Amino acid sequence: MLEKIALKTIYKHNLINKNDHIIVGVSGGADSICLLHFLYNIKDDFNLKITAVHINHCMRGKESDEDNQFVVDFCNSINIPVKVFYFDIYAKSKEDNLSIEEAGRKYRYYAFNKVLKDENATKIAIAHNKDDNVETMIMRFFRGTGIKGLSGISYKRDNIIRPLLDCLRIDIENYCNKNNLSYRNDSTNSMDIYTRNKIRLNLLPNIKNDFNPNIIDTLSNMAQNFADENNFLDNLANSYFKDCLIEKNKNKIILNIDKLKILDKVIQKRLLRICFSHFDKQLYNLSYDHINMVIKILNKETGKKINLPNNLYVYKQYDKLIISKDVILDENNIQYDYKLQLEEKIYVKELNKNMLLSKNIINISTKGYTILLNCDKIKNSLSIRQRMAGDKIYINNMTKKIKNIFIDLKIPANERNLYPILLCDNKVIGILGLCLCNDYKPSNIKNTVYLYIWEEN
Repeated sequence: MLEKIALKTIYKHNLINKNDHIIVGVSGGADSICLLHFLYNIKDDFNLKITAVHINHCMRGKESDEDNQFVVDFCNSINIPVKVFYFDIYAKSKEDNLSIEEAGRKYRYYAFNKVLKDENATKIAIAHNKDDNVETMIMRFFRGTGIKGLSGISYKRDNIIRPLLDCLRIDIENYCNKNNLSYRNDSTNSMDIYTRNKIRLNLLPNIKNDFNPNIIDTLSNMAQNFADENNFLDNLANSYFKDCLIEKNKNKIILNIDKLKILDKVIQKRLLRICFSHFDKQLYNLSYDHINMVIKILNKETGKKINLPNNLYVYKQYDKLIISKDVILDENNIQYDYKLQLEEKIYVKELNKNMLLSKNIINISTKGYTILLNCDKIKNSLSIRQRMAGDKIYINNMTKKIKNIFIDLKIPANERNLYPILLCDNKVIGILGLCLCNDYKPSNIKNTVYLYIWEEN
């Protein structure tokens, strides 16, 4: 019975390929012993290589050590190599500020992935079953979740596979009995000290007795329906993500706010989660409050920013939403003042730029630009500095505040000091890279001097 169900799951969800090297998590309980034995029995059909991994959580003293030895002996009996890891989960949970359950999960997957990498393996097989899936759904429901959370445990995620996910716990125990497989019973499984245990030991039996004896199958079918809907919405959100995307790299994503704002909030939230998972897959599950904080700043004034978990930052800059792993530095604190002398190259370390005032035409880096100036006007009295409060410039037949020019051009406040102010005899005559007073532009080639600006490599 179990063999047919598990094989159907494997083929339906393409969990195993020929020549796979599978890392199997083995606790010593019925689920993991069943999984290891089942994979051992089909290994020739798929030409599999199997490595077992056991984690001693050091939580139950002698009992933990006996589980450890049982797994090693069982693996030796079927000639499967086994790697054992020791973690003091009580200590780790305090050290990492996690619950016992969260710490256990964190270090189990650390061990699995380490062996996967060390062994150059292809898959990690976990023994989650149908009952586990239902318990997970209920836990997430109580904590507050959406369609994705109610989709339950996935059959396959990255390199993790769960061949027994369609099998009931009773099917697993029957498989062990049928094949004369002994297994270990974790004494803590019978204690209602953890949320999952309380659901398994107290809640589900009451539901079966008083409401629905087939609750496991009912909720499993619900989970599959939710999973199908979740996949549809994710695909839809991904298509809108591509439309809203302006820029994406390892540390930053920039979205078009105008395009984002017209989307339904359901799609907005999913699109944002796609962005967050770009930096860390665990960030897909950011809380409801975090997601709403980001949506709210879409209608706020430019410059608004929020901090999210895992050192993630979200900024609004005019019509752009910036999601970044790096803090956008406030360049307003930059201070500099340099005199420009003819034919004398200077390096402006605050901007990481070279500058050269010259009468000659030269080739500069592609990461640069050239400003043409009237040599008769500037004489030898040019300088650059950061902008200052109250700076004004006479341009287009009117005097205008520098601040208003930046606002009109939608230059983010934190970037404005990256545009040096050009002065002649201490009078503002230009903003490098943006504008120049007409009076200081050359009238012919003979009275032209060139100001070259380029980045230092």
